[in-house]
Amino acid sequence: MKYFELKSIVAYLSRFNQIGRVERIDDNIICIKFDYSHILGFDLSRGRGEIFDASFFESVRDYHAPFDLMLKKIFTRAKILGVTMPQNDRIIRIDTETKGAYKVQKNSLQLEFTGRHTNAIVLDEKGIVLEALRHIGSDVSFRIVKPGIKLKSLKPYKGNRKEGEIEDVENWLKERGKSRYANRIEQLKRGQRESLLKKIRRLDAELRRLPERRDLETEAKRFDDYGTIVLANLHKIKPYDTKLQTHDFEGNLVTIELPSLPNPGRIGEYFYTRAKRAANKAANIHIEEENLKSRIEFYRRLLESLEKAQSEEQIRLLFPPKQRHKKREPKLLCEVFMAGEFKVLLGRNERENIWVLKNARAGDIWLHLKNRPSSHCIIRAGGKKNIPMEVIRKAAKICVETSVSQPGDYLVDFTYRRNVKIERGAHVTYTKYDTLKVVKK
Repeated sequence: MKYFELKSIVAYLSRFNQIGRVERIDDNIICIKFDYSHILGFDLSRGRGEIFDASFFESVRDYHAPFDLMLKKIFTRAKILGVTMPQNDRIIRIDTETKGAYKVQKNSLQLEFTGRHTNAIVLDEKGIVLEALRHIGSDVSFRIVKPGIKLKSLKPYKGNRKEGEIEDVENWLKERGKSRYANRIEQLKRGQRESLLKKIRRLDAELRRLPERRDLETEAKRFDDYGTIVLANLHKIKPYDTKLQTHDFEGNLVTIELPSLPNPGRIGEYFYTRAKRAANKAANIHIEEENLKSRIEFYRRLLESLEKAQSEEQIRLLFPPKQRHKKREPKLLCEVFMAGEFKVLLGRNERENIWVLKNARAGDIWLHLKNRPSSHCIIRAGGKKNIPMEVIRKAAKICVETSVSQPGDYLVDFTYRRNVKIERGAHVTYTKYDTLKVVKK
């Protein structure tokens, strides 16, 4: 950041009296709430630091490093004593005071926007480092940044400072926040969009590779004829023969490639088995085709919902971050979402809907669009007796977003799985249910 920008922001921050809360919302972004109303983000990425209005931003994940615990412990509800720029450099220092049960504790949060040395450092009133976003050893810099060591001053900047002034700092911060948030949303969309398109392309390729039913029926008849012809000419086949040249039952010359089997008497059985497989595949190929088409349609609806999403919350509802340390469990034959700490299972087609219904437990919550076709949705209770209403609302939103394309108001019925009776396939009847309204934009 430019020196004059920081200077204007320091003057702006001096108007606040208290830090409401402070936390890290991304690897290099610290979010501070001033006077319980103004939320600012401080991006401390090396070489591209930035300050912006962080009102719309959400935490990517929970951080529990010593630095994060120290931030929350020292600066939550801390009184601001002053905001300065030490050494007249690109550094913001927020001096605070926290009243405990027995003593008053004074500390400082030093946010340094100094290029490759960009850092966030927590200091006590004597200038001793308590914690830092980045620890720096003597092998890297003359200025050691480690807990328990007094922080040295930076070498004075000898270059020329670019002059300037921000007329309306609050509006300037909001504009930067909006621009950054729009970029963040597009970045999230870009990654998920490519993943969905990849799945759609793969399923499309599988769909195109499916054989035609007529071809499978022709193949089944051909192998059945081969089996009959082989049995009629078994006396002509020697153990080492690879081909059988003879006439079929209509008098046409035919050449049959023989499998390598130790017992020629099993060759007829081999062809009958292949004929049966081809016939079964021909009879059921429409089921596989419908399954692939329904999964493609499911991912296209998900892609459409992604493109319409306007907030990070909407995107993370449909595309939850992957858990780093998840327990290994049997493969789930359905789509899996997360609503808080609860897993939400959702069928992408009839076969998966049946699987979801059959594998749900009595205490799980079942959801379905009212009086219209939709995916069957299950919230896994995981042994907990009560599932929060907020989780049910999120699952209902997922059910709507993945089941319909048109915007509008939709009703979603939900009840315990024990109240749902499977009639046939994925068709059910249910009792003792409640209904939620979900608005799809």
